[in-house]
Amino acid sequence: MKQRKEQHELVRKIVLIGLFTALTVVFGMIKIPIMGLTIKMDLPVIVLGAVILGPLAGAWLTVIPSLITYFTGEAALFMQFSPFGTLLTLFLKGILAGLLAGLVYKALCKKHPIGAVTCAAVVAPVVNTGVYILGCRIFIWNQLASYMVQMQSTITMFLVGILLNFVLELTMNIILCPTAFRMLQSAMKNKRS
Repeated sequence: MKQRKEQHELVRKIVLIGLFTALTVVFGMIKIPIMGLTIKMDLPVIVLGAVILGPLAGAWLTVIPSLITYFTGEAALFMQFSPFGTLLTLFLKGILAGLLAGLVYKALCKKHPIGAVTCAAVVAPVVNTGVYILGCRIFIWNQLASYMVQMQSTITMFLVGILLNFVLELTMNIILCPTAFRMLQSAMKNKRS
């Protein structure tokens, strides 16, 4: 009986990881243009996956979107400066965002589940953006500065764009993640009734 229950739980988790992986791909293709920026919708799905399935699943859910970004030309500007640095930055920012969002939720969920989801929703874009800036600084900063001058822009404008992107991602996560989590909790309670 115990072994059957463990097998059922394993199958359930594999199916959910597959579902969330597909959702990150689909939502990653949804791009919302706001003030000259393009916001992808996959980060809330990654946070919810990390919350529901655990930190390792949260890390996994970022791998496919990172590969898509790398191979579809979305990272073309950075690729010309440092292909390795671009790849490393894309994977680290995603994996760490998903992993740490899951760990934060896991650490806080017993005291206040909705507060824990909100904290995870904050951690993901903070880590994602922080590692992105760090990767830019380590791998391509000088080349990026030269490129910005050629394009009659500045690094300051680049950083303002990153900051705006961060604020929009953070806002979206803070609104969507706890709301979706509550809806999922409600659906699960209704299913058990």
